[in-house]
Amino acid sequence: MEWREVSSNWTAFVPSVLTRWPAIEEEEALDVDGDRARLTTLVANRMAMSQAVADGEVTDWLMGMAPADTMMDESLDNARISASAADIPPGEDVYSEDAEFGDDNEADPPVGRTG
Repeated sequence: MEWREVSSNWTAFVPSVLTRWPAIEEEEALDVDGDRARLTTLVANRMAMSQAVADGEVTDWLMGMAPADTMMDESLDNARISASAADIPPGEDVYSEDAEFGDDNEADPPVGRTG
């Protein structure tokens, strides 16, 4: 994830911050308002660590998953649709008949049963 995404959807990321750093209070996290330097300072103060270590913690946190409500934001629809092209296998295009590329005619056995 990129910080600009975090910054523009800060309130959606607050629960993740509170889970990652339990010593931070919700009001303090909300007051950060998407400012990375303020978050790093808050983490350093509340978790009793140096600024450099706190910055590393924030960087590690950024590598995690984004909250679902930020992923489902309608303003990101076009970008998500464009990115979905990477999931189309070679030799197939968006207009291809799905049955030509899958196992649509084979039913999966019920859970716990074999063929």
